[in-house]
Order: sequence, then structure tokens, then C-alpha cells
Amino acid sequence: MDLLITDISVPYSLIKGIVDNLMTALLKGELYPFSSFYIKAGEGGTPTTSVDEYYSEGTIPFIKIDDLSCKYLTSNKEFITELGMQKSSAWLIPSQSVIYSNGATIGAISINEYPVCTKQGILGIVPNTNVNVEYLFLLMSSSFFSKEVNRIITEGTMKTAYLKDINHIKCPLPSMAQQKSITNLTSSIEEKLYTEKKLLKFLNLQKQHLLRTMFI
Repeated sequence: MDLLITDISVPYSLIKGIVDNLMTALLKGELYPFSSFYIKAGEGGTPTTSVDEYYSEGTIPFIKIDDLSCKYLTSNKEFITELGMQKSSAWLIPSQSVIYSNGATIGAISINEYPVCTKQGILGIVPNTNVNVEYLFLLMSSSFFSKEVNRIITEGTMKTAYLKDINHIKCPLPSMAQQKSITNLTSSIEEKLYTEKKLLKFLNLQKQHLLRTMFI
């Protein structure tokens, strides 16, 4: 019980450890270029900020690096208009894609639960039909992928891992059934973490209540 209520970071490290071990095992099999993992991928773009018509009363979610703080992208702060998207290199990324930061801060990653567009330096990656989006997220979050990306970073005005170079990274692509087995395992751990967080919150509230009542 002590571990349950005092060390809720353990499941996170456990997930990463499991994923890294699985990737190490999968790397012994056949590998495929990253370009074969998606139907469409590309960076976004920022509409000219001085043009009010590109932003005023905008309804299209416009994703920046600060929005990529959780596994699932369920909300965002800024929006642009249809005209703003048309007048920039931004494009509408369908839901259940991977959003990945490849410029400046490299490696921030989320799965978007609704269509979005992004600024430059953030990739939208629409998985191929034989790629589970949850597996793609785990792959791109793994130590293996991070190390491979670090090898191809270009130094310039800002550090960038260009898609044309990421495309050549050889990655494991197990069957869809194997992908689902992997993601089911990590999901069950994440659910356990969520349960533990709720329990920790409840126990802390109960502790505060008991402390207050002791001195009444």
C-alpha cells in the first residue's frame, strides 16, 4: 500500500521500460522505413500574425508546443480561420493522428482527438491502415526512436529533425494483432495509474479531514 500511495511515478517508468524492452526485441526482426508508417505527414505553418482576418473568430484549432503536454490532445488555446489556413502552409490533420514536435523542442508528442492544424516545427502524422495510432505513439516515444532522431538533427536557426530524414529511420512494424497486444498492455498500466491517482487524491482528502476534526 505504501508504494501505491506514495510513488505514483512508478507506472510511468514501468511503461517506458516495457516499451523500450519491446522495441529492443522487435528490432531483431524486419525493419521498415518510417515513410511507410503513414498516409500523409508534414509540418504546419503560422499565418501572418498581423492579419486579423487569419485569427479573429477563428474556429480551427491551432496547435503550438505548449499544447503537447499530455498523451491525448483534448483541448488547445489558439484558433485560426479557414482563410488563415489557406494563406499559410498549415493543413487540417484528422483526428487519431500523431502530433510530433520536430523543431526547437524536439520530441513532444500527442494523439489528437479532434482535427487540428499546427505551426511550423510540429508534424502531423496520419497513420497508415496497417499502423495502430497507439503503437505509433509508443514507437515515437521510445528511447530507440529518440536516439535515431537525435542522429539526424540539423543545427541552424533552431534545431530541426526534418521529415525527409526521419523518413529513413528503420523501425519495427509488427502485425496489427501484435500492435494491439502491446498497446493493450500499456493501456492497462495507464488505467492502473489513473486509479492510483484517484485513490491518492481520496486518501489525501481523507487525511486532511481527519486532521481538521482532531482539533475541533
